[in-house]
Amino acid sequence: MAVRRHSNALRAFAIGVALVLTASLSPAVFAGPAGAANSMVELQSALDAALPADEIAVIVSYQPNFRPARYRKAVENGEIESAAVQSDARHTRRRQIIRALRNSAAQGSAPIIELARAGAASEVHHLWLGNAVALHGTRELIWRLLAEPRVLEVHLDGVFSAPLATTALPAAPGWNITALGVPALWSQGFLGEGALIASLDTGVDATHPDLAGSFRGGTNSWYDPYGQHAVPHDSDGHGTQVMGLAVGGSAGGTAIGVAPSAKWIAAKIFDNLHNATESAIHLAYQWVMDPDGNPNTDDAPDVVINSWDIAGENSCKSQFQADIDALRAADIAVVYSAGNFGPNAATSVSPANNSRVTSVGSVDQNNLVSYFSSRGPSPCDGTVFPKVVAPGDGVHTSDIALLGTAQYVDVSGTSFSAPEVAGVMALLRAAVPAASAAETEAAVAVTARDIDAPGPDNNTGYGLVDAGAAYALLSHPIDDDHDGYSISTDCNDHDASVHPHAPEIGRDGIDQDCNGYDQTIDVKYAVYSHDGTKLKLRATSFMRANAALEIIGTGPLTWRPARRDWLYDGAAPEGAPSLITIKGVEGEVIVRPRPPSRR
Repeated sequence: MAVRRHSNALRAFAIGVALVLTASLSPAVFAGPAGAANSMVELQSALDAALPADEIAVIVSYQPNFRPARYRKAVENGEIESAAVQSDARHTRRRQIIRALRNSAAQGSAPIIELARAGAASEVHHLWLGNAVALHGTRELIWRLLAEPRVLEVHLDGVFSAPLATTALPAAPGWNITALGVPALWSQGFLGEGALIASLDTGVDATHPDLAGSFRGGTNSWYDPYGQHAVPHDSDGHGTQVMGLAVGGSAGGTAIGVAPSAKWIAAKIFDNLHNATESAIHLAYQWVMDPDGNPNTDDAPDVVINSWDIAGENSCKSQFQADIDALRAADIAVVYSAGNFGPNAATSVSPANNSRVTSVGSVDQNNLVSYFSSRGPSPCDGTVFPKVVAPGDGVHTSDIALLGTAQYVDVSGTSFSAPEVAGVMALLRAAVPAASAAETEAAVAVTARDIDAPGPDNNTGYGLVDAGAAYALLSHPIDDDHDGYSISTDCNDHDASVHPHAPEIGRDGIDQDCNGYDQTIDVKYAVYSHDGTKLKLRATSFMRANAALEIIGTGPLTWRPARRDWLYDGAAPEGAPSLITIKGVEGEVIVRPRPPSRR
C-alpha cells in the first residue's frame, strides 16, 4: 500500500513530549514504581516473613532535584542551544544531563545511604538515572527507611525471566530486509557506518563472524551487572540472535543485519540462571547513558534495543519510565519488542507500552500481523500499540557457536522485529547526522506503510517500517501547513495551529503543543486558609496516577488511588499568590485559589 506521508502519528513521538514520573508520595508508602497495589502486598508479606537477620532486596526512591524533561523544555524554548544539530552539541547535552542526574542523586540519596550504612546494608547501588538506591537490608532497616520523610517509596527488587529463543521454519533469505525498504539506503552507500547500537539482553557471542568485526571493543563496550563475565558472553542465544538482525553481516552467505556497518555494545541483564533483577536493569540503563563512567567522553549509543518484557498482559508498569525519559533526553532512541501475547486485543506488555518508546510488533512474509504479536491499546497512555511493525515471523539470524562453529537460526517473535527497527534507526542517524533521536523515531512512524485498517490501529500501529521513505523525509523535511515546523517535529502538519510551541486547549481531544497529550488537568477546588498560610487543592486528570501533578514552586500533589484524584494539603506558597500553576506530564494550568479571609 502507499506510503502515508502525513499523519497525526507524530503525536507520541514529537520533540516536545514531557516526562512521566511516578507520583510523589509522602510519607513513604509500600508502593512499587507503577503504584500497583500488589507491590504493597508483596513488600508487606516479605517483611512479615523475614527473620530479624534476613536481608530483603529493595529499591528505595527519593524526590529528584533534576528531571531530564526540564532540560528538554529549555532546549525547545531556545534557552539552551538545540543539541540535535551537531555531534558536539549532542555531547554537551549528554554531559550536562549526566552531571545533573549524578549531582541530584548525591543530594537525594544522602539520607538513604546514611541509614543504609547505619543498618549494615549490603549490595548498595546508586541508581542515579532513576532517582533511587538499591540495597539488601533487614526488616528493621526497611522500617526505618519507610519512616524517613525524604523517602518516596520502597518496593521489592523484582526478578524477571529471560525471553525464550523461539525457532521457526526456514524462509526466503533476506525477505525481512527487503520488506523494510533497507536496500534503498544500502544502494546509496548508507550501511550504518558511524552509528552505535546497544542491546540489553542475554549477552552476545562476540566471536560470531557476523558480529566480531562490528563490536566496538575496549573497556566501555560490555557490561555485566552481576560480574559473572568480564567479556561478551551468551549462553542462551537470544541476545546473539537479536544483535545479528541489527548489525549482522553476510559471512554465512546471506545478509542478516539491517545496519552491517554500525558498531554494537551490550549489557547482559540476564544472569547465568536466565533471570534479571530490576536493579540490574537500572544499572544497565545508566551504563548505556555513560559506558566509560566519564561524562566528558561521549561514548553512548544512538539507539538501544530491549527485546524483553516484565510480564503481565495489559498492565502498565512504569519501573523504567525514568530511565527511558533520561535516555531520550540524552538523544538516545529507545526500542522495545511489543510482546508475544497475541492475537487478542489488549495484550500489550511493559515496558513496551510505556510512554515515548518505539514498540515494535511482528508481521510475516505476506505483511500480515503475526498471530503471536501483542495488540493494543496501551494501558499506560491510551495510545495505539504497537507503534510500528517489522518482520519477525521466520527471520534468519546469527546464533551462539556450537563446538566452536558459528551457527545460524530462523526465529520468530517480536524480539526479532525490534532489532530490525533499531537497525533502521541506526541507518538513518548515520545517513542524516543532524537528525535527533526524536526526529528519527517520528520519521520511522509517519512514513510507515499502512498495511492493516486505514490509519493507526492496535494491530500494526502506524504500519510497516519503510527505511527508504523515512530517509527521504529526514533528508528533505516537509512543512505542509507552513507553521515553521516540519513534519518530523509537527504532530499535525495539516493544521498551523498545532505545533510544538502552540498554546494547548484543555480537554478538547487535540494535542496542540505536540507534547504527546491533550491537557486534561481539572482543578476541582483550591482554597487558602483564612490566614493564607495553608493551601488545600484537589485535581483530577485523565492520566490518573501517571499525571505527576505538582504546584510549581511549592511541591507535589499526592495521588489517592481510592478517590482517583490528586490532593495537596499543606503550606501555601509564600505570600499566598492570587494565581498558582499546576504542572504535570500533560502540561500546565493556572489556578486562582479562593483567597484567605484574613479575619
